Amino acid sequence: MHQASNVKNDFSALKNVNYLDSAGAGLPPLRVLEAMNKLTEDWGLNGEKWEEWLMNVVELRSEFGGLINASRDEIGVVPSVSVGLAALASSFSFKDKKVVVSELNFPTNVILWQRMKESGLIKKVEVLKQKDGIIPVESYRKAIDENTALVSIDYVSWFSGARENVREVAEIAHKNGAYLLVDAFHALSVIPVDVKKDGIDMLASGFYKWLCGPHGIACIYMDNELLKDRSPAYIGWHGIKDNVIERILAGRDPFDIPFPLDMATPSATAARFEWGTWSPVVVKGALEALRYTKGKGIESRYQSISRLKKKLMEGLQDIGANIITPDEGLNPGAGIVTFAVKNQSEFVTELKKRKIIVSGRFKHVRVSPHFYNTQDDIDDFLIQSKSIGF
Repeated sequence: MHQASNVKNDFSALKNVNYLDSAGAGLPPLRVLEAMNKLTEDWGLNGEKWEEWLMNVVELRSEFGGLINASRDEIGVVPSVSVGLAALASSFSFKDKKVVVSELNFPTNVILWQRMKESGLIKKVEVLKQKDGIIPVESYRKAIDENTALVSIDYVSWFSGARENVREVAEIAHKNGAYLLVDAFHALSVIPVDVKKDGIDMLASGFYKWLCGPHGIACIYMDNELLKDRSPAYIGWHGIKDNVIERILAGRDPFDIPFPLDMATPSATAARFEWGTWSPVVVKGALEALRYTKGKGIESRYQSISRLKKKLMEGLQDIGANIITPDEGLNPGAGIVTFAVKNQSEFVTELKKRKIIVSGRFKHVRVSPHFYNTQDDIDDFLIQSKSIGF
């Protein structure tokens, strides 16, 4: 029996629509919504429980670290992936070096570096071009050299759905003295990710897609060895040494002594990238989403998603769709399938009328089934898509 048959009751929206847009935003399980509502209600009835909420941040660091095989001290909690990437980038100076990126990256993971170049903080940004929906490893081998300071890639492309050969890219980067930064938003909760085995120096991911959590929160990772030498150009009161969370963890009053105003020594941990106060509601939701994810098992999720993706691609081929997502034999991918249409807006709108939710992207449609979908969901999508026409 398909795993989704046992979990559909966890997601209220599945009673109303055929939801195939987890690459846009995953559905929140009931327990995530309940945890967020409970905190909000308690806040309204009893007022702020600030120190208790701060401990949720600490727990989130631990849970996220466990998901990617990192320690709690290597994890920072930030408002979004874009903020997290900027925070990590602020700890480097590349005036005489270049950054290598992929055109399959989400826009932020290209635009950020271009802006740094325009501001004189980076000498050059080299954008690798895709071929048949992927970036060949040979392209990285040619681009990454002794003048490369950093390689910044998406683990899985938000558009084509291709999966980067992260370990091999990491080896090429490290051989040339460069660091590897990975946006894992479309990988976490679909495929197992191990930052140590993959050779990832830095990573960022949000929660509202495949992790089925809320918007407004993300986690970043920086390897402990790298943390020793990196100091961000910007910092907030939560990012300094002897910050409020560190004081609470040491059993102290968080306001026992004033914070120094004549210096800004960063925390020894990845907390140095946590610039300001978090939204306690979304922290609670993200924490519950991680616990739900771990309880279901990443490997079993991947098997379910892979079966659905295979059925989806075979079905689209049968009805004549022009698929840009690479074949599994060429690239293992993750949970995204993208194909061309004449008018993305009309196609997506017509499917929505038929209670099927997908995304339109640049004259293409992106379909992204999750572990809570079934083969019947895929059949429904294929039948309706054929009747609409490409």
